[in-house]
Amino acid sequence: MDYSLIGKAGIVTRWTAPPIIVLGVLANCLNIIILRKPNLKRHSCSLYFIILSINGLFYSSICITLNLLSDGYQIDLSGHSNIFCKLTTYAFNFCPHLSSYILSVASFDRYCSSSLNPRQRRFINVQTARWVILIVILFTGITTIPSATNFDVDDTNNIGCTSSPNVLFNQVYLIIQVILLVIISPFLMILFGFLTIYNIHKSNQNHGMAIRYRPSEGQLARMLIVQVSSQIILSLPFVTILFMTILPISFSSTIIFYFLFIIFKIPFYITFITPFFLYILSARMYRDELIQIMKKLFRIQTQAAVHPIATLTISRQFVTKHH
Repeated sequence: MDYSLIGKAGIVTRWTAPPIIVLGVLANCLNIIILRKPNLKRHSCSLYFIILSINGLFYSSICITLNLLSDGYQIDLSGHSNIFCKLTTYAFNFCPHLSSYILSVASFDRYCSSSLNPRQRRFINVQTARWVILIVILFTGITTIPSATNFDVDDTNNIGCTSSPNVLFNQVYLIIQVILLVIISPFLMILFGFLTIYNIHKSNQNHGMAIRYRPSEGQLARMLIVQVSSQIILSLPFVTILFMTILPISFSSTIIFYFLFIIFKIPFYITFITPFFLYILSARMYRDELIQIMKKLFRIQTQAAVHPIATLTISRQFVTKHH
C-alpha cells in the first residue's frame, strides 16, 4: 500500500486549513454582527442564519483546527484522554448535523414565507423560529450523544480515539445518522428550495403580492437558496465517502479511501465560510449593512489617526510660543 498518499493529503491539509480557519472566524463573526442589525433580525430567517454562523464559527475555529493537527501534523489530541475523545467526537458529529437540520427548517421557513396561502405565512415569525431552533438543537444534541458514548481511547493497540467493537450498534447508528445527513436533509433543502422558487414566481405574477414580498423576504430567500446550493455541492464529495463507510465494500478499508476521506474534508470545511460571501452576492440589504459597518470602522480609524496629529501640532505651537 502506498502510504505516501497519506503524506500528500497531510500536505494539502496544512496548506488549505489555516486560511479556511482564519476566513471562517472573520466571516462568521461578521455574519453574526450584520444579521443582528434591526433591518435583518426582525425576520425569522435571520435567526436561522445567526445560528448557522455561530455553529460555523465554532466549527471553523475548533473542529477544523483539531483536524489540521490530526490530518496535517499527525497530532491527535483526542487520543490522550477519554473525556477529550468523547467531546471531540461529539463536536465533529453535532456541528455538521445541526447545520444541515437548520438549513432544512430554514428552507421550510422560506417556503411558508413565500406562500400565497395566508395560513402558511402565519407560522413565520421570530417567536416560532426561536422555538424551532431550540427543538432542532435539542434533537441534534440528543441524537448525537451515542457518537460520543461509543468512542474511547484504545491504549492496547495504540490507535488513539476509536469506536467500540460493537458492530451491530455502529452499523445501525451510522446508517441512521448517514440517512439523516446525506439523504433526508439535502432532499428537504432541495424540495423546499424549488417550492420557494415556484412561490416567488407565482407572487411575481400577482402584482400586489410581489410588492409585499420582494423588498426583504425575496432577498432572504435568495440568500438561503444560494447557501443551500453551495452546501449540497461542496458537501457532496465528503458525504458520498461518508455514505460508503456503511456499505459492505472492501474499498472503504484501503489507503486510497482514507486519502479521499481527508481530501474531501476540504470542500466540506469551506461550507462553513461561504455563507458570508454568498450573502454579499445575493442580498442588497446585507451589502448595505456591511457597507455601513465598514464606514463606521473607517471613520473610527480616521479619527484615531487625526487626533494624535492634531495634538502634536498643538504641542509644537505651545513649545514655540514659550521659547
